Amino acid sequence: MGYDYVIAGNVMLDKVVFMDGTESGRESIGGPATFAYSGVRIWTDNVMQCSNLGADYRTLFTPWIEKNQVVTDGYKIVCDRCNHSIMYFKDRSGAYFQPGEQEISEEEKWLKHDAWQDFGYMKTKPEEIEVFTKGNHVKGVYVAQNADRTYWKKLSAIKKRDGFKLMWEIEGPWAHIHYLEDVKQICQDAVDIFSLNIEEAQCLFNCEGDEACIRELQKLDVDMTLFRVGARGAYVVTPTEAIYLKPAPGPVVDPTGCGNTSTGGALYAYAEGKDPLMVGIMANVASSMNIRQYGIIPDMLGVRQECYDLAQKLYEEYQNKHGIRGGQDE
Repeated sequence: MGYDYVIAGNVMLDKVVFMDGTESGRESIGGPATFAYSGVRIWTDNVMQCSNLGADYRTLFTPWIEKNQVVTDGYKIVCDRCNHSIMYFKDRSGAYFQPGEQEISEEEKWLKHDAWQDFGYMKTKPEEIEVFTKGNHVKGVYVAQNADRTYWKKLSAIKKRDGFKLMWEIEGPWAHIHYLEDVKQICQDAVDIFSLNIEEAQCLFNCEGDEACIRELQKLDVDMTLFRVGARGAYVVTPTEAIYLKPAPGPVVDPTGCGNTSTGGALYAYAEGKDPLMVGIMANVASSMNIRQYGIIPDMLGVRQECYDLAQKLYEEYQNKHGIRGGQDE
């Protein structure tokens, strides 16, 4: 069976620690691809995840898979362990902090050591993605990926052959001015919609502030960019406009994965032909569902109608209160 959306990238098992001493208390399902998958799945069942896993994924994943009827055709066990990570946040806004060496336990040091090895196993290759795009009329593909030119040459050829729209969420270390020319070329060759956060944009373009980043993003050869600004929400940036959207309403528990989840929501909206305003709204609604608990959205089908209702309500509010029509400022 073919799927409209293929979500490719890494899986992680996350534990969250805040500076006030609160923490998730246990590991939760996470990773860029899994969060992005949830950002699409809240809108449609016609999506699958293509990820390499550690053999220890089942304990956490199996109950979630069964409850949500998750198709596992794209899961492949490639090593002993998933990436186990500990996420440190200053507060609920999503701002990170770096603990001192004395604050890191022996277990945490080994988790970090394992991650260096396991990331190599976990990378989803273009050849693994094309198993699910070739001849299946896929609408959209998400990748969380670096700026490796060989990888992108392969994926670009697959995209041209299979005709899907491509969302690239750049991995943080490669959002740096050192890689800017590579990023520009990759966008020109392969990317329809791009996603990054404010810290990444400032580092990529060597600039400060929303407006400066937006000016640089408008020079990229993509249809639009989901430009995420943390607790302040997000912009949808096209070559000719930038629409600011504050976060969708809802309780705040854990910001982990909200950027990935919103990026998945943006891909779905974009590939379904929604205008930039609705792309941003659906991205923010997806994020608002993710931030309600530690880890992945536990019942993706259960929140679907709420998501659609909220997106439509916000769309009408932005049109009526802010005078935005079809994503255009009037």
